[in-house]
Amino acid sequence: MSDNCPICDDTPGHHWLWRDDRLRVIDARDPDHPAFLRVIWNGHVREMTDLVDADRDHLMNVVWQVERCVRDVAQPEKMNLGSLGNMVPHLHWHVIGRWPDDAHFPGSVWGAKQRESAPRPRLPSALWRATLLARLGLPTVQVSDALAGAYEGSDYAVALPDGEAVLNVGAPSPALDRWLAAQGQAQWALISAVNPWSSHCDEDSNRAAHAALRALLTQRGLAVLDAQNRSADAGWTETSLLCAGLSGEEALRIGAAFGQNAVLTGDAGQPARLRWCVRRQDD
Repeated sequence: MSDNCPICDDTPGHHWLWRDDRLRVIDARDPDHPAFLRVIWNGHVREMTDLVDADRDHLMNVVWQVERCVRDVAQPEKMNLGSLGNMVPHLHWHVIGRWPDDAHFPGSVWGAKQRESAPRPRLPSALWRATLLARLGLPTVQVSDALAGAYEGSDYAVALPDGEAVLNVGAPSPALDRWLAAQGQAQWALISAVNPWSSHCDEDSNRAAHAALRALLTQRGLAVLDAQNRSADAGWTETSLLCAGLSGEEALRIGAAFGQNAVLTGDAGQPARLRWCVRRQDD
């Protein structure tokens, strides 16, 4: 890794879609190219043949899965794959969905602009993450002991109709149980969508992700309450949502799709459980 390399110095904001201990997939979309992902090898490597066979096979398998993801999600008319790195000697692959009415077709996306692109909707990052998860499994994310301790020691405050209830890992909540009974449900989950993988994002991005999570849960007909995650020791708060009737496994998949390290889940009368949405890589 190099302190002077802009790719090495990339930070894990909302544009990180998936990662493991060797590489990451990032969101490189722009208005002209709404189906543009990039696969980046984490180590500072210049050429494909600099990798040992097992690493090269792993990288190319991820590139193929990312191409399939772009085809499944965006349904482009053509796919472009490219590994250049002429200006930044750092191994990465561009995976780009193309249409005849995009700004540069039939040329390269780095060539002269031919026209204004036909408008296409910007699909939610959670949809891209969910599709990658289905093909590649849970991401591997570095979770320090301090960060894990912050999750486990936080207060998770829920705005119940009759007042606030504070949930804690390993403890039951009679107040929440009463609300669950009123909903005719026995399972609950508390999920956030902001600051993916514990990397600070701007307010607009967090607001949009929170709204997308609310829409997803309410469209499924689930009863949803506003909540807030609070860590006095770490000095942070995050908005979240608690819903009734969602299993722990479903909550884990949704949390992972929104780039979360963990979700809080539980059954009526039982202690709250912290479930990791990632394969933890310790510092």
